[in-house]
Amino acid sequence: MKHAIFIGLFLAVLSFNAAAERIVVAGGTITDIVYALEAGEDVVAVDTSSTWPPKAVSLPKVGYYRDLAAEGILSQKPTLILTLEGAGRPQVLTQIKSTGVPVKQYDKPKQVSGLFALINQVAVDLNKQPQAEKLIKTLKQQLPNKPKPSTTKALFILSAGERGVMVAGKETVPDILFGYTGIKNLASHNGFKPFNREALLVSDPDFLVAPSHVVYGAGGPEKFCQQAALALIPAAKECRLLVMDSLMSLGMTTRLPEAIAKLDSFHRKQAL
Repeated sequence: MKHAIFIGLFLAVLSFNAAAERIVVAGGTITDIVYALEAGEDVVAVDTSSTWPPKAVSLPKVGYYRDLAAEGILSQKPTLILTLEGAGRPQVLTQIKSTGVPVKQYDKPKQVSGLFALINQVAVDLNKQPQAEKLIKTLKQQLPNKPKPSTTKALFILSAGERGVMVAGKETVPDILFGYTGIKNLASHNGFKPFNREALLVSDPDFLVAPSHVVYGAGGPEKFCQQAALALIPAAKECRLLVMDSLMSLGMTTRLPEAIAKLDSFHRKQAL
């Protein structure tokens, strides 16, 4: 009898393992959501933009999501591939699909409502609808009400160098963060676009915000502020700079409430 029970359990384990997904995720926003939906144990590899959560960082990498190689992904023997809009080259995704591995591609959310829609879409593909309902409810509870606009002005710097300064305008995650903290975004264009030196001087932001990979790629906060493209504005001279986690500040993730809180805390300190 015991022998029969053991064999039954062994076969059940084999059946479970055979049915388990092997998910490859390309896009930090999607990786964040997959783990928030409690499906992280099925993820076998991620791209280099997947810097959260820590468990994902230790997984094998398949390159940057915009420049994927079919060989690297297929070597992980995936049963499902989840990608963010703009992932790979079209021919690479076509090559992967030709092997019979399902590839799901999702649009980048540009508003909070889009984040909720994305969570639901991923949940349907992973059969995690109850987790999605709970997650969205929690996020709605954590998100603050938008305050009245303050007199504080800021710029989110995506890059600064010899070619000039690239800043975040409307329809970007940084602009959403500004909106939730009452900060005026001095960039009125849509998306990420250059901000010429004259406009930068005239705008005179109270402080700057920049993603961590850009700041530390320049040698740290002080060297970032000392770059010729920024050095003439008072905010850079005094290095009034908030360095934010790159994925949290550029991607619409489930850490949005945390990003808002971090920016709001810095904003309040600057106002003192």
